[in-house]
Amino acid sequence: MSFAIALTDEQWELVADLFDPPGRRGAPAQIARRAMVEAMLFLARTGCQWRYLPERYGSWTAVWAQWRRWRANGVWAAAMARLAVVVRVLHDREARPSMVMVDAQTVKGGRYGPTFHEAGGRGGRTIGTKRTLLVEILGLPLAAHADSARPHDVVAARELLRDRLADLPSVRAIVGDRAYRGLASLADRKHLALDIKAPPPGASGFVPIRPLYRIEHAFAQLGRWRRLSRCYEGTTASARAWLEVASVGYLAWRATA
Repeated sequence: MSFAIALTDEQWELVADLFDPPGRRGAPAQIARRAMVEAMLFLARTGCQWRYLPERYGSWTAVWAQWRRWRANGVWAAAMARLAVVVRVLHDREARPSMVMVDAQTVKGGRYGPTFHEAGGRGGRTIGTKRTLLVEILGLPLAAHADSARPHDVVAARELLRDRLADLPSVRAIVGDRAYRGLASLADRKHLALDIKAPPPGASGFVPIRPLYRIEHAFAQLGRWRRLSRCYEGTTASARAWLEVASVGYLAWRATA
C-alpha cells in the first residue's frame, strides 16, 4: 500500500484551503504550506526526528513552529473529517455516517524526559498512551483521542464522544465491544442506540467481530506509520495530532486510490 506523503495535485486540492486559507494575514510564507504538510507526513511515516528533516522541506524549526500552530488550531482534525466525507461519497454513501464504532489501543511510551505517560492497559503494566478512534462502516477514521494509558477505555471514549458528536449530527448509533457497556448513560442522554458486540458463545482466542474488525484494520493501517510505533510525545495534544496526521495520509490515499 502506498500512503500519501508527497501529495498529488488532486490530493492537495482536497485540503488546500484548510492549510493555506485564502486571505491569510501576516508575512508571506517562506516555505510553501504544501511543502510543510508533506514534511509532517514524512515525519509521521518515517519516524524521523525533527532536526533530521531533509533539507528539501526547508528549515525544520520553521516546520516545527507551523506544526504547533496547526496542532493548536485543529487543522489536521478538520482535514481528517473532510477526507472521510470525500471517501464516503466516492463509495456512494451519505456524506455523514449514521453509525460510528469506537475502540482503543494502548501503546508503549518511548520518550525520555517529562511526559504524560502512565501505567495502564491489560494488567496495568504498559507505561504509555491510550489511543481511541471513532471509525465508520468503511473503516475510515473520523476522530482521534489520546490520553495516558491509565484511564479505562470507557472514560477515554466518553471524552472523545463528548468532544466530537456535535460534529457528527447524523450519528444514531454507537457500536463497541463489551468494554464499552459503560457508555449506556451517555448514549441515553444523546438519544443514541448503543450496540455492544461480543464473540459467539464458546469462542476462544481472537475472533473477528463484524463490523468491529474494521476498526482493528484502521489501527493496523495507522500502525504502519513509524511515528506511531510507540508514543514519543510529551503531551496528549501532540499524541492526538500525530494520530490525525497519519489518518490524513491514509485517507488522502483512499480518496484518490
